[in-house]
Amino acid sequence: MLVVLFCWLTPILTGYDPILPDLERALLPPGSGHWLGTDQLGRDLLTRTATAGRTSLLVAFAITAVTTTLGTIAGAAAGLAGGLSDRLLRFVATIALALPGLTLAFALAGILRPGYATVLVALVPLGWVNCGLVAHTATRRVASADHVLAVRAIGASRLYLLRRTIGPHIAGPVLTVATADLARTLIAVTSLSFLGIGLPPPDTDWGGMVSEATPLLVAAPLLAIVPALALAVTGLAIALVTDARHAVSDGDPHYMM
Repeated sequence: MLVVLFCWLTPILTGYDPILPDLERALLPPGSGHWLGTDQLGRDLLTRTATAGRTSLLVAFAITAVTTTLGTIAGAAAGLAGGLSDRLLRFVATIALALPGLTLAFALAGILRPGYATVLVALVPLGWVNCGLVAHTATRRVASADHVLAVRAIGASRLYLLRRTIGPHIAGPVLTVATADLARTLIAVTSLSFLGIGLPPPDTDWGGMVSEATPLLVAAPLLAIVPALALAVTGLAIALVTDARHAVSDGDPHYMM
């Protein structure tokens, strides 16, 4: 939450434009006017880092939401249906897990025009697998429970079973995996942006900021260190949330208190 608040409130509180250049203030050191200094175009580094973080988080959340939704629906439906659907899901998931996902994303994104629509197309096709497998396993386990069998016996439809009976029981494991996927997606999005496949300038995210700062690593290392550190802190925060969710789902009393 602190990271989210930083990304959304900092541009409002500082009042600096994260895009408009001011060449007279280029590469200023940290000071009272600019707490982290300015970049090569005179833009406030703190404001630009927060704005880039907003973009990074929004794109990562959007992609994770899409992959989680697709994976949960596919996994739960196949787990409940069984038979051919069950075997087909496991076959497709096995192939997807055997493929180098990030490498394929790089190749696909390199063919298309830079932009976050391209990043979405590059990361979604294989990004649903983890949630799909977890939803499938959890559904198969819950589907044999007595209360589910009772609901099926009175003629409930599969859609009703998935929404009202099985869904609440598999939500915990799916959300835990989705949280972990969010960290991986954030790293993948920034990696693609670092390679120039993300949002075109002047808009950017943390990966784009590091890419822009690469030629100035010796003269102004802070331009690369700040967004890289922001990404690392965010990844650590998401990892801690994932660990906490996993402990809660396992009934760890330390987290349940």
